[in-house]
Order: sequence, then C-alpha cells, then structure tokens
Amino acid sequence: MQSLANRLAIQHFVNAYTQETGRGHLLNKSQQSPHQQAFSQGLTLLSVPIHSIQAQCDFPLSYVSRVGRHRLHALPQITIQGQIKTFSPVAIVGLLLEELVFESSIPLDAASLVEKWIQSRDALQQFLVQREHDFDDLVKAGQSFIETEQALILGHSMHPAPKSRTGFVHEDWLKFSPEHKGQTQLHYWFVHQDYIAEGSATNEEISEELKTNLQWYLSENDLNLLKTHTEYKLLPLHPWQARYLQSKPWFERLKQTGQLIDLGLRGWQFFPTTSIRTLASFSAPWMVKPSLSVMITNSIRVNLAKECHRGELTHRLWHSEYGQNILKQCPSLNAVNDPAWMALKIDDEVVNESICIFRDQPFHPQQQVTCIASLCQDHPSKSLNRFNALFAKIAKTHSDTDFSEIALDWFKRFLEVSLQPLMYLYHRYGMAFESHQQNVLLEMENNFPKTLWLRDNQGFYYIEEFATEILKVLPELKEKAFAVGPKDFVDERFSYYFFGNTLFGIINAIGATGYITEDELLEHLKGFLQDLLQQYPESTLLQGLLFNETLPYKGNLLTRLHELDELIAPVEHQSVYVQLQNPLFVEQKDVSYA
Repeated sequence: MQSLANRLAIQHFVNAYTQETGRGHLLNKSQQSPHQQAFSQGLTLLSVPIHSIQAQCDFPLSYVSRVGRHRLHALPQITIQGQIKTFSPVAIVGLLLEELVFESSIPLDAASLVEKWIQSRDALQQFLVQREHDFDDLVKAGQSFIETEQALILGHSMHPAPKSRTGFVHEDWLKFSPEHKGQTQLHYWFVHQDYIAEGSATNEEISEELKTNLQWYLSENDLNLLKTHTEYKLLPLHPWQARYLQSKPWFERLKQTGQLIDLGLRGWQFFPTTSIRTLASFSAPWMVKPSLSVMITNSIRVNLAKECHRGELTHRLWHSEYGQNILKQCPSLNAVNDPAWMALKIDDEVVNESICIFRDQPFHPQQQVTCIASLCQDHPSKSLNRFNALFAKIAKTHSDTDFSEIALDWFKRFLEVSLQPLMYLYHRYGMAFESHQQNVLLEMENNFPKTLWLRDNQGFYYIEEFATEILKVLPELKEKAFAVGPKDFVDERFSYYFFGNTLFGIINAIGATGYITEDELLEHLKGFLQDLLQQYPESTLLQGLLFNETLPYKGNLLTRLHELDELIAPVEHQSVYVQLQNPLFVEQKDVSYA
C-alpha cells in the first residue's frame, strides 16, 4: 500500500501545485524527448520545472483533464542536465514548495506544509490498508448517506494534504475518522444552568429536548442525578474535545465546586462524516456538529457564535411562510438545517470550544443520498468511479440507450435539479451557498438525480444587492449572523464553489468513465448557461462564467503555505484565490439573444 499511497498523495499535491501556480505543461508523445518517451510509454507527461536544481520533473498521466484533476500513472521521473535522478516523494514535495518560497515577495516557510503532506500521506496509507477489502464497495452504485460519508478515503482531490489532522494521536485516528468506519458516543457534562448558553429556532429549549430523548439511554444512577439536579443541563461534547477541555483551568474549578459533573460517554452511537467533527446516526433525532480543536486540512474546527445564530435564522427562514413559498418554487432543492446549539458559558462569555450545534437528520438508511465528493471519488486502485456503477445500473433498465447517452442524460438532469433552482434563488432572492463537493448532498432515485440537499450554514450567503426582501423578514442575518456580502464577493465564491469545485468535479469524474468527454459536457454546460443568461440578462455572475477568460479558484496549497485559517480570518482574507483559465469561455459575439 505504500507505493499506492505515495502515488495518490503526490497526485493530490501536484494537481493543486500546477493548477494554482501555472507551473508545468503537458507533453504528448510527439513533444517528448527520446528518454521521456521511454519513460512515458506513450502517455502524456505533465512536466514541471524545478529551477533550484536545474531539473525537470515529469509525471506520467493515465487521464488528462480539461478541468483540473489529472490521474497519475506512476511516480515522476526527475532529469538533471540529461541525467535521470531518483528522489523520494517527500523530497519532490519539498523541492517544489521551496521554489515558491524562494520566489515569494513575503517570508514563507514550507516546513509546516511538508509536515502536513507527510501526515496526510501516512494517514492515507493507513486508511488504504484498513479498507482494502472495501475498495469495490467505495464505488458501488447504491449507498446510504452514512456509507457515502465514510467512503471518502482519498479526500479532496485538489488539496495538497487532504488527510492531515493535527491533534489526532494513536487511537483517535481509528475511533474518530470516517475512513476507518469510526463510531463513537458523545461525551456528556452535567452542568449547572448558570454556566450554560443555548439557542433554538424551535419552541422548546434544546437542553429539554436532549434530556427527554437521552433518558432512554441512561442508567438508573444517571436518571436519579437528573431528578436531584433539576437546575443542571446535559452538555454534549465530542469525546476528543472533552479530553482536550479537561486541561483548561476552569474545568477543575467547576468540577471541584460541583457546578460540572463529568458523566462520560452516553447515548447513541454516532458515525463521523466527511467533515470529521460532524457526527451522524440513523437512530438519533439529530446530527451533531461539536467544536473540535483539531486542525483539519486548513482550519482548526471550532464553532463560532455567528454560525449558531446563522443556523437558527436559516431554520426560521426555511420554515417560515416566506421560506416555504421559496421551496415550492424549487421542489428539487432542500436544506439540512442547524436549528439549535448549546455551549458552556464562563463569566457570561460563550466558550466557543464547547459549542455543540444540532443539525437536522432527515435521512433514513434506504435513501440513496451521497455527498458529491464521495460520488466523484476514484476507485483507489482501478480506473473506475461510482459513475461507472451508476451508468451500468441505468443501462440495465434502459437497454436501448448507449452509455454516452446515459452519461449526458444524467448530467442534464443534475443541472436541472441543481443549477436551475440555485440560479433562481441567487437572482430572485439573493441567496447563495458555498456549495462545494462536501457540502452538496445529492439524493438519487433510480440512480438519477432527484434532490439537491445543501448543508453547513457556515457557507450560506445573502447578497446585499438582491436580498432586500429576506433582510426585511430577518434583519438579524446581517446584524447577528454576518451572512450578508456584496455581489462581487459572493459572485467570486459561488463561481468557485459550485462551478470550479462541484460542477467541474462532476464533469471530471463522468469524463473519466470514458463514456463521454469532458469537452462534450462543457459544451452542454455552456449552452445551459447561455439559456440562463437569457432569463437573467443583467447577471454579472453568468456573464463572468461565460465571457471572462479566467475564473477565480481557491488555492488550497497557497492558502496552507501562507498559513491562513479559513474559519477565524476575516472573510476577505480567509483564503488565497487565483485566476485560472476558464474552460467555459465563449466569445460574446458568438452568443445570440432571443
């Protein structure tokens, strides 16, 4: 598994590196030197210079993409002054990063990112060993919501270190990682109400709902404690976080004075999902999203007060008459809401590291619900993904249809259930979403797209220029939830998250099946966007997608190299964005208006 993990980890890294920096170019067989041809065996090479050692690093590609994610056939060959040299994968990563450090106008240090790449590579190897016998199941057509959340072995395909988790040690990786099919109970503190903060968009306090639902899982001693301590409330924590918070000075003080009673693990078995800290269970009434002071990819995953307020307000919006009318206009859209939260309160200040957000749990095991990231993931060791299995299932019931038609039909249906209503919400109500592959859930029926579910209110935006109606109904979205942004900013984010990340990821994965090319899918998407532009002719978002020669992309490698934390930095400085060639670009003169 070591060689497979090295190849996949280098593939993640080099795709992010070449996309974000523009370094590297493709060489087909006729453009290669004799020694490159001998190495590539007829495959296209991605050739990346390493100026610091006057070298050329050639990566053989088993699949070449128009929208970003190439597949590596093998580890690269490095040539220095005509001589082939051997470098370890970590040395290659270090050399490529030092190129960026050397040429940067501001001080940078690549050590942290190299360390995270090694950690991610080692974790990936561990996951591959653990799930080796499940490889085929990872790309099977029919999977439940929790199965797909725990199937994302390879991770974000355009991130340099998608499996890095600074803070996890030893058994943490086994118990708390979805890739290990981890499962855990929540850890509960029983805390005096003076030290509890909570909020809910529903009529009942979440602490009361929790006590009512949890009592069936408690021992007789626990139930007696609840009866004798009527002024205390149950606070759920991620078990890792409970251990971490025990080192805080206030913990021992509250425990010694009897204001906090540590109950330990109780209740339902939860399964970590793709975000690691969000936990799901088909038997519990909610999913939960507790704070987790672990750096996962780019950020330490601690909840913030504004996210709690945003969750309450978003739930109120969707369940109001106004919101219900919006959803009636968009029957293929739905939201997974975060209606309530609880936290510890010390000196009247909410302790962010103790916040637990309660999320809707609308799914049952028989539903075919998948996050897009899992849907687009490759088989770890074969040239397959889930679209191969989905299209094969569809072909059995559509025997007169060839696979290329099935692939195009599936993509068309996806645009109809996703892009069409998202554009309506964007232009009519000023609502937009960070709808990247992990936050977008697709419910399928008969293996075709049926409903798009949006989750994680961290990425819900309301556009100042368009959202006047909604902000009249819920002015707190701006005042408390800080969810309102100017059109230019939201255009950039929506363009990247839904198009550059989600739609291009789907195009890439469908193209990799070999049944239809990425170019054919891009042409259909261009036509779809041109039709939308006729509906919304003043749309700067649609104009940019079609008529700008470049599109904004979030640079995960550069964001990490600059050591930015996307959750705590000011929103305009959370990430490094780069401009990349737009595969949707059309000349304006080629577009006709009705």
